[in-house]
Amino acid sequence: MGRSMDLTPIHPAAITPVGRAIGLRIVSPLTFDLALPVLEGRLMRTLPGYFGLLRYLVELDAPLPDGFDPLGELPWFARNRSVRTLVISPAPDAPTLETPPDVIGECVREGRVLHVFVSIGPSARALRVAGAAAASESRCPFLCMADLEPRRVAARVPLTTRIVAR
Repeated sequence: MGRSMDLTPIHPAAITPVGRAIGLRIVSPLTFDLALPVLEGRLMRTLPGYFGLLRYLVELDAPLPDGFDPLGELPWFARNRSVRTLVISPAPDAPTLETPPDVIGECVREGRVLHVFVSIGPSARALRVAGAAAASESRCPFLCMADLEPRRVAARVPLTTRIVAR
């Protein structure tokens, strides 16, 4: 009688990547190598994206320094604000319509690297007021391209969930 009667298989797709640690290795489009930092953080939540592909809100372990714009991509209004969140969107090798909807989640679960678009994320206030609309493509200016690197660290409950739960 030591075996459980619940024989429901656990599928990798059922394991959520939210809360998982990631690194974002900035990709330089230039022909010479630049010493660019790896941005460290955790996946906070999924967001709807174009063509049914999910995007993710990333909570940074440390805020970006003021004026952080390593490749000169940010518009003037986004350069001098404190950045604690990023939005990542998949930039897969396969054609968009052949890409799984949660390709980012799949890569994190499987420990694979994925090329992503990185945008400045919304402030905590904007998220509280507007919800997922605060992270729409039009409100989150493009920062850079990066290689998403899953980290082999235990998952942690995202900060927003911890604040709400208490």
